[in-house]
Amino acid sequence: LLLNMLPEQIALRLKDDKGHIADHYQNVAILFADIVGFTAMSSQMTPVEVVGMLNELFSMFDEIVDEYALNKVKTIGDCYMVTSVPGVESEVEECIHMCSFGLEIIEALQKYNVKNPKHNLNLRVGINSGPVVAGVVGTKRFLYDLWGDSVNLASRMESTGIPGRIQVTKHVAESAKEKFWFKSRGQIHVKGKGDMETFLLEGRKDEMTAPIRPLPRRSSFMSRKHGTLLNSLRNLKSSRALLDTRIDELQSYVAEEEYK
Repeated sequence: LLLNMLPEQIALRLKDDKGHIADHYQNVAILFADIVGFTAMSSQMTPVEVVGMLNELFSMFDEIVDEYALNKVKTIGDCYMVTSVPGVESEVEECIHMCSFGLEIIEALQKYNVKNPKHNLNLRVGINSGPVVAGVVGTKRFLYDLWGDSVNLASRMESTGIPGRIQVTKHVAESAKEKFWFKSRGQIHVKGKGDMETFLLEGRKDEMTAPIRPLPRRSSFMSRKHGTLLNSLRNLKSSRALLDTRIDELQSYVAEEEYK
C-alpha cells in the first residue's frame, strides 16, 4: 500500500524511521497539468460523469508516469502534479524526461477526446526545475509532498500558459535543448516573480525539423533588401530575354533544316 502512495525509497525509510522525513534537493523537475474550463464543464455533468471522466483520463496519465519512472505527487480537483524522483537523475535527464512526459499526456488527452468527442478536453501544462524541500507530513493518508519557490513557479507556468501547449521556464529550456525545440514567448508577467521570459515546447528534435522562423516585417525586410531584390529582378529579366532569343534562333535553325 505504501508503495502505491510514496516513492519506493521513501516508503522504505518510513517503515524503518517513524520520525519526520524531510529532505532538501538541489534539482527536481516539476510539472502541473490542468484541464481548461473544467469548472464550467463539470457544473453541467453529474457527479458520476465527473469522477468517471477524471478517473479514465488520470489513469492514462498514471501509466505514462510509470513508463518514465516519475513521481505522481497528487491530484487537486482537475490539476495533476508530477515530479521527477528526487535525487535519482541528473538535472538534464530530469528535464528531458519531464518534457517527454508532458508531450505524451497531451497525446493521451487527444486519444481520450477521440473516444469521448462530447467532452473535447484541453490541457494547460507548465514545467519548472529547481531546488525543493520534500517530505512526509502527518500520520494519516501519507503524502510525499514538495515545497518551495520552484514548485510555485511550475504552477505559474501552467496558469499563465496556453491551452494545448506546454510552457516551461528558461532553465528547463536550456537543460533540455539538446532533445527538444523551444520557442520563446518573450516577457510574461508571472505573479510573485514579475516579468520573465518563458518558452513553449514545440516538439522533439528527432521527430521534426527546426521550426520555420517568421520573415521580418515587410517594412524592415524591404528597406534592407530593396536594392538586392531589384538587381536580382533585372538579372532575371535579362536572362529571360536572352533565353527567349536563343529559343527563337534554335526554332529557326530547326525549321531551315527540315525545309532542306
